[in-house]
Amino acid sequence: MARQILLLIEKSAHCLSYYDADSGTRLHSVPLPDFPHEFTLNAGRAMAWIGHYGVANSGSADAGGHEVMALDVARGRIIDRLSLGDGMTRPHGVGLDGQGRLYALSEGAGRIAVWDDPARGGAPDRTVPVGGLKPHLFAVTSDGRRCYSMNLGSNDVTVFDPRDSSVTPVPISTGEKPEGRLLRADERMLFVTNRISETVVAIDTATLEIVAHEHVSGDPVRIFHDPERERLMTIDYLGQTISLLDDRSLKITRRVALDSRPISMSFDRGMKRAFVSMDSDEIHVLDLGELTVTQKFSTFREPDVSAIVTLDEQAEAIAGSLPTS
Repeated sequence: MARQILLLIEKSAHCLSYYDADSGTRLHSVPLPDFPHEFTLNAGRAMAWIGHYGVANSGSADAGGHEVMALDVARGRIIDRLSLGDGMTRPHGVGLDGQGRLYALSEGAGRIAVWDDPARGGAPDRTVPVGGLKPHLFAVTSDGRRCYSMNLGSNDVTVFDPRDSSVTPVPISTGEKPEGRLLRADERMLFVTNRISETVVAIDTATLEIVAHEHVSGDPVRIFHDPERERLMTIDYLGQTISLLDDRSLKITRRVALDSRPISMSFDRGMKRAFVSMDSDEIHVLDLGELTVTQKFSTFREPDVSAIVTLDEQAEAIAGSLPTS
């Protein structure tokens, strides 16, 4: 029988854990080096690529890590480690394009590493400067010809070609401390949250002009799309809220108050539930229709990025651990 499983980075517990999405039961944990952070899944959701950021947060002065780890999701084991190379420290943002190329953003070097065939392992095929300082997260187009980097140090978003370092990156001033990013599915619009400016902006990717903006108080740190309900959702860390914005006008339509600070979230397969990581070391399950928290379950320390995968209950990572019905 297939089960929905929540994969969850627990940053200060230095692991990735598997939780039954219905009961909240922890089924398996994979030990990782200190302070892992972002991860991404391949198209079949069979492999996860986990960046070893290696520091507690972006304010740290430490060098941090320099690897991306390959997790076999069904087996629940790390099967490879890819080094970004000398000086390519603090890999934070990680992602895949539509062709399966792997990208890892080095906050320390201000460059992005690219593996054309990450399953082959080894060194990156190339590294390319992003054109900004302290890049933290990015979005990449399906064809892999354009990246958008959120640069905390230079307070801008840069647009560059990750396959051609001779193309000069183009900076866009969006606000102070741009961090959250969402490239719309049709790739015609990029949404950016600016934490200190407390704004969300929409960038037309054809003209690279800001075409809409909205004030979102409370430290908007991440942004997600709920296409079923034609809305954007921001995680407002200091405000302890989730803001809902119309995905065309950017106007706020509602705010959902929470009882602790939200960090990140992911959605189930049917877009019925959101799994919100909380700084109270919990997951809060939000009904996306009613916008109410219907369930809470405890996690290890500092739950962060998550994703839902479907696993057979006989998969090695969870076999024998699922709760009985």
